[in-house]
Amino acid sequence: MTEAEVFMLGSAAFLLGLSLICANLLLLRKTHRRVYLPLALFFVAEALNCCLTIFSAADGPDTAPVLVKLANAITVPIAMTQAPLFWLYVRALTSEDDEERVRYKVLHLLPFFAATVFVWLYLKLPMALIEGAGIDIITPWIQFLILSVYAVLVLFYVQVATYLVITIRLLVTYNSRLKDLFASTESRELNWVWWIALVGAAFWVFNVAVLLLKLVGLWDWATPAINPEVVNQVISGSLIWVIALWGLRQNPGLLREIDEGDRAELQASKETAKYKNSALTSDHAQRIAAKIERAMVRDLLYRDPNLSLWDLAKHIGATSNYVSQTLNETLGESFFDYVNRWRIKDAVQQMDTSDETVLVLAYDVGFNSRSSFYKAFRRETGMTPSQFRRHPTRSTAASGSAEIHDFSPRRPVVNE
Repeated sequence: MTEAEVFMLGSAAFLLGLSLICANLLLLRKTHRRVYLPLALFFVAEALNCCLTIFSAADGPDTAPVLVKLANAITVPIAMTQAPLFWLYVRALTSEDDEERVRYKVLHLLPFFAATVFVWLYLKLPMALIEGAGIDIITPWIQFLILSVYAVLVLFYVQVATYLVITIRLLVTYNSRLKDLFASTESRELNWVWWIALVGAAFWVFNVAVLLLKLVGLWDWATPAINPEVVNQVISGSLIWVIALWGLRQNPGLLREIDEGDRAELQASKETAKYKNSALTSDHAQRIAAKIERAMVRDLLYRDPNLSLWDLAKHIGATSNYVSQTLNETLGESFFDYVNRWRIKDAVQQMDTSDETVLVLAYDVGFNSRSSFYKAFRRETGMTPSQFRRHPTRSTAASGSAEIHDFSPRRPVVNE
């Protein structure tokens, strides 16, 4: 065996063990089973692919060529399941409803069905052609089979690109929704999924480039030192490792334990997306805005590091949907930005009268980490806390950069 074949065999064996352990742990989960089931099936598919890779790499003289041919073919429909399964996992992680159903299920299964047909077509190809030896006569039937193989390859890359795009769209929507619901989002962000998407995009670009170079006959001339199978194994192995590392400990970011009354409100909130059917009047919104401001000024509610939109709504006696609409339309900010502006205002005032460390101030005003405090502080003041403390006229610098001392609503508030 060559060094490349030894590497492929060892890597596949490692990923097989990792996938089986992850699948077992995920299938034993009792909470949020709908969230983790797609990821468990993702690892089952990876384990099957590893088994087939090991079988193909370790074939000996006594192994029937048709079995190796079959093993290579079966990996295609299995691979076609992994992108939609990972998307289903991310979709469940970012969902607000533990019972949300997938629409157009059949469309997600079409690539798998097409790849299953490919298995039959691939088995019809002459072994000499598969092994690269070539054959003397290329009949129309063989031409059709060859085109079918390339068609399935194109379908696979189209599928991966499609799921990359819709996964990124999910993440963008999720990040926006986090800022509507939570004042601190660090523990709920899915940054590792962003990295998976970026590496997946690099994986896609590399493989498409290799395929195009091979089609035009330039691959051997352009990059003779690169073994695409080894590169793919390194990238895919790294992706599986990261998914295993983070996927097993990631909790859904938007799901919460709710009673029947809250469930009805949550459903109403979903049905009145963008507030187009909302019954909230302008006067009512102004009264809610006044209550929100009093909760910040009198009760210092922003200092709660785990403050959520639902907590604020319960505190002022309004529905979360109305509070969200008031924040977005009347005050012109997301819940996240509004609360963090109050936190930065408090921190700035304490800097003028206290010599406490930045970390103490960050925790005191409600932030969960130093990094999130620095990011919010720079966004509001245009400088870091250390730069702000060294500034000769602190209050002037703060008010001149972000108007952080003016936290009244952007429209006049009608007091009750």
